[in-house]
Amino acid sequence: ESRGLQRKHYCGDLQMHSEYSDGRVTLAEIIEGCLARGYVYCAVTDHSYGLPIANGVSMSNLKRQHAEINALNRRYRGRFRMLKGIEANILADGALDMTQEELKKMEVVLAAPHSKLRSVDDQTGRMLTAVSLPGVNILAHPRGRKFGARPGITANWDKIFARAAKLRVAIEIDGDPSRQDVDFALAQRALNAGCLFALDSDAHSVSELRYAETAIAHARLAGIPPARIVNCWKLEKLVDWLAEAWHR
Repeated sequence: ESRGLQRKHYCGDLQMHSEYSDGRVTLAEIIEGCLARGYVYCAVTDHSYGLPIANGVSMSNLKRQHAEINALNRRYRGRFRMLKGIEANILADGALDMTQEELKKMEVVLAAPHSKLRSVDDQTGRMLTAVSLPGVNILAHPRGRKFGARPGITANWDKIFARAAKLRVAIEIDGDPSRQDVDFALAQRALNAGCLFALDSDAHSVSELRYAETAIAHARLAGIPPARIVNCWKLEKLVDWLAEAWHR
């Protein structure tokens, strides 16, 4: 029995997309897919309205989504909890494409870069700004790289990881095979900096929920202990940590 991270430690996935943005699944299908994998919670994190290319969800549609999530959480009470999340877009100056008031309606806020991903300019300042914003829980696919398509962001990652560790913002390992971002080598540097981690599938369909296993594999290679991985925490601890982000 190895002492490292194992699949059984993983309680839920904190990045996925539904038909409300660019995913291909209903919220109910997501819950059933997660239950089939043994999860007790998940976060639905559709794209924010500032990303029309990904069919970003409007605030009025988010209100509709939240009502649907409330109804589903009542139906699955005691078995499963779906958290209200968003994948907010990090703008060129490091700000997000949503206001603080809008972000406060969310339980899980992912901040992710979706622009300037082919630029060779150093973007350390942009990412430091994003990590430091009140309400941000997870720095999602931090580099924004895609294999064979774009190299992603150039930055002083050790500096960004140090800031994230201090503010208890989790660094994501996105398990989408074309992303694997951050990978185990970069994750090891984040571990040494004292960071927390989120291991997510970035699923756009139920079959893609298995991408979480790629994230788990990178975390194992990096030697990250389960205690540092927010997806391995009990729901109560996770929810407390998520709320902390507003008290920076």
